[in-house]
Amino acid sequence: MSSWTRVSFDPGKTGIEAITNDLQKALEDPDTFIHNDMVVWKAFDDIDAQRLTDLGIEASRALVMHVSDTSNSGSGRLYKRIDSEFILLDAMSGGEGYFGRDVLAYMQREHGLVGAA
Repeated sequence: MSSWTRVSFDPGKTGIEAITNDLQKALEDPDTFIHNDMVVWKAFDDIDAQRLTDLGIEASRALVMHVSDTSNSGSGRLYKRIDSEFILLDAMSGGEGYFGRDVLAYMQREHGLVGAA
C-alpha cells in the first residue's frame, strides 16, 4: 500500500534541457524522466503552488498528480506560471479504481496536457 506524487513540467518555450537543469539546481539528485515532451519529477511530498514557485522552474505549466494504490484513486492539480509564480488553474479528483487515469484524461481533454501518474 503506497502513494506517490508525480510533477509533469510542460517546458513551453523553455525546453526540456533547461527544465532538467533547473530541477538539478533546486533539488539534490532529483528523480526525473522524460514523458510526452515533458520533464516528470518523482516527488516525495505534497507539492503546492508555493513549493513550485520556490523551486524556480521556468516551465509554463505543471501538473501535480497524487496517486494512492491504497484507495485506488488519484487527484491532479494543474498550475500555470504567471509572472514567475505558479497559480492553480484547475483541479480534479478521480474515483475509486482509476489510479488517476480519469484525471489524466481530463487534463488532456481540457488542457492538452499529457502528464504522468
